[in-house]
Amino acid sequence: MNTQVLTLTQKSAVQSVKLEILPHNPPDLLGERILFWTVALVPLWWILGIQLIVYPVVGWFLLYCGWRCPRVTPLPLGWYIWWLYALVYFSSTLLNLFLGVAEIGRSLNAMGAILGIWMLFLIVWYAMRRLGVRLQVVVRALCVVGLCQLVAVILGQMHVAMTGNLLETQSLLVQMVPRMPARVFFEAQLYGWDRVSWGEYTPRLKSFYYWSPLAGTMSIFICMAAWMEQQLFWRVAGFLGGATTIWFAAARAGQIGIIAAVLVTLWFARGWGRKVILWGSIPVILGAPVLGDLIHHYLFEYRGDSADGRFALYREAYEAFTQSPWLGYGTYGRSSTLDVPLGSHSQIYSTLYQTGVIGSCVLVAAWIAITWMLSQKVLKHESLSPALGAWIGMTLQMPTGEFSGASVTVFALAALLGCTWNQAEVLTVRARMSWIPFSPLREPPTPWQALHSGWTGTRWRHSIEKENNHETTILSGCGR
Repeated sequence: MNTQVLTLTQKSAVQSVKLEILPHNPPDLLGERILFWTVALVPLWWILGIQLIVYPVVGWFLLYCGWRCPRVTPLPLGWYIWWLYALVYFSSTLLNLFLGVAEIGRSLNAMGAILGIWMLFLIVWYAMRRLGVRLQVVVRALCVVGLCQLVAVILGQMHVAMTGNLLETQSLLVQMVPRMPARVFFEAQLYGWDRVSWGEYTPRLKSFYYWSPLAGTMSIFICMAAWMEQQLFWRVAGFLGGATTIWFAAARAGQIGIIAAVLVTLWFARGWGRKVILWGSIPVILGAPVLGDLIHHYLFEYRGDSADGRFALYREAYEAFTQSPWLGYGTYGRSSTLDVPLGSHSQIYSTLYQTGVIGSCVLVAAWIAITWMLSQKVLKHESLSPALGAWIGMTLQMPTGEFSGASVTVFALAALLGCTWNQAEVLTVRARMSWIPFSPLREPPTPWQALHSGWTGTRWRHSIEKENNHETTILSGCGR
């Protein structure tokens, strides 16, 4: 009698748990393919010169696909607060435009940033949740980009070493339309010349992005994705591609960010990770005076012209903020110090200048809420710690960088976070299923598996239905 009750209980548990995992509500295979190739083909969009267009368009299309899926997707509080910040930003821009404070052209740029950056982050995250995209899909896509970056670094540095000149590259769009407005967003220059404080020009890697700092930001995501990759080749290729890009791009904020990301990942991985940090802290403490001088020289004296210029720009932005402290100016202003937009080159000062105290408080609240919820996921599932590392690494760049720098980095980060939430749910369900004496259910093919084998979603679903019908027959027999 007890055996009969236990068997029926197990059967009921299996059937209820099966409703929560892939066969009942599988990932959207079309959405996974779109995401994978959109991210993996970063170099192609760079060569064509259409990065500025691709990611917002694909992001909004994924949102449309997500709306058509019946999946129930709880989202963190920070996601909703982020929407509130987008609303504050939009209201500030409209108000300043109506009052005549903001220029029409810059107001249009601000609207583009709201739709193509701040809202893109939200809709891609939402789409990943609705479509049920698996974490391994975005992880492999970022590793592919890392491999491409590694090849670009090797070829570029070999060319510089052999010829003393930079490898000249340009996008097809700029070649077709040389006088393209806002040309910097459509160019495909692998390198740029950077002037250091003593007047010399040195080559600085841009990789597949507009500016060198963006290459550093994207490479943090690539390195952390490589940490979660299961196959050794892609793990090594992705990490080397990200690390070498950060180094040759001389992205100082990116270098700080990747160190912080690695430390966070090791710490939350517990066990050996924390031992590495604790033992590694001993030589760091012993050499603190020397290391402190070296770090200070590298960050503030090696590029003294850059540091002085940034500080002057920040002071001017803060002084302007004090004149309109509540909602800011809605857009960038015109600097009298440097030939760059006032309020740029720092997300802190950009938020203060554009959205004032109100917008800054809302954005900080959203940032803290996302960090808290992500850390809770990581505490339950240590394998997700690289995602928290990527978020912390990106956060540490905000004093000297901008979240709204490029849609490609925002797209990648949003996809990584959304898929991390999906993976956390899968891991939770698997933990509940660990006691069930049945083989794990087969997952659908990934985009690269589908490309290799020629499988289609229809073929996979038909195969799964046959397996489920067979398993149901076995379970029914056990219950008799």
